[in-house]
Amino acid sequence: IGRKIKMLEKKEKNQSAGTYVSNVSTVNATEVKLEADPLLLVDTSAYIFRAYYSMPPLHRRDGLPIGAVLGFCNMLNRLVLDRLLEGECPRMILVLDPQGDTFRHELYSEYKANRPECPMDLVPQFELIHEAAKAYGIPQIEAPQYEADDVIATLATMALDEGIDTHILSGDKDLMQLVTPPDATPCVHMIDPMSMQRVNYDAVVEKWGVGPELVGDVLALAGDTADNVPGVPGIGPKIAASLLDEFGSLEELLNRLEDVKQTKRREKLVEHRELAILSRKLVELERTVPVESFRGTKLDQMVVTEEEDDTTQRVVAPLRMEPLDADRLLEFYERMGFRDLKRRFQDKLTQSERKGGGGRRGGKRRSWKTKAVVPKPEDYEEVPF
Repeated sequence: IGRKIKMLEKKEKNQSAGTYVSNVSTVNATEVKLEADPLLLVDTSAYIFRAYYSMPPLHRRDGLPIGAVLGFCNMLNRLVLDRLLEGECPRMILVLDPQGDTFRHELYSEYKANRPECPMDLVPQFELIHEAAKAYGIPQIEAPQYEADDVIATLATMALDEGIDTHILSGDKDLMQLVTPPDATPCVHMIDPMSMQRVNYDAVVEKWGVGPELVGDVLALAGDTADNVPGVPGIGPKIAASLLDEFGSLEELLNRLEDVKQTKRREKLVEHRELAILSRKLVELERTVPVESFRGTKLDQMVVTEEEDDTTQRVVAPLRMEPLDADRLLEFYERMGFRDLKRRFQDKLTQSERKGGGGRRGGKRRSWKTKAVVPKPEDYEEVPF
């Protein structure tokens, strides 16, 4: 137990690379005007699985698994805690996959059929992660029949229309289709959740050999084993990129199959032409998910009434995190048994109070007494590791 605790503390120290803004934004958070604050969209479902597999099988005293929840809280603290303590309300949205099938399963019944069942000890942690998001005051959005990728694409498109830069925290290759060209204003970039490095247009070209606008065509030809997208047998990403470089697009390639020089390659494309068309539909991001279908929290903030004609429209600009509620967050830590997380948060609150930061509630300064709590092996006697 002692070694496990030390390993976790060391891992957390190594991953504490600062806040989201200091890592990937071009300016310091204190220098950002409210209107220029970028929107951060988090591919939450994917990150939950990442947190689950990166953490040891931790349990609460009553045996409830909490490893993924702890990893998720660590991520949120690295992303936005310092900004919350400074009194900011960042533009950040957690986007989730809905329960059940989506419209892609209607197109192809075998879509994602190769994925294993969700680990049993992760299932009860999804609801706890919803509670964690509420404790932090972060908006959560999902849409029935649509994947998180589609909701992210829709929100990013809305943000571009409203002149807001968008950063997508995800390692999903499908979302690379959203990355905007160099010098585009406003822009959409991705952020690798492991390295916290920005993934821009040039990074996409380096990885796939084509720009973001053709990533969907590459995946349609090469397929995607992660989502069980068939593609064209025998065509990999490099061959797909070379074909697109020659013909310009998947559509043009399929219209001119007789011009493909390699005989075997041409025969495969002819034989599996319909698979390529189906695969292109499966990897295409839906960028116009009806906002009325959104389910989640803080959605009322998206409704804006025009004073001139009293009409309403839905926009993404007002959707922000709530001001930090320290009591609510501390209560969640206490309920989960995250004593070290609670202690470190109290330390940050004390530092924020001394600096006159935003670590307050109800406009009143609060005094937080901190006391280091060192875990002991006997604290874990009832934990079923």
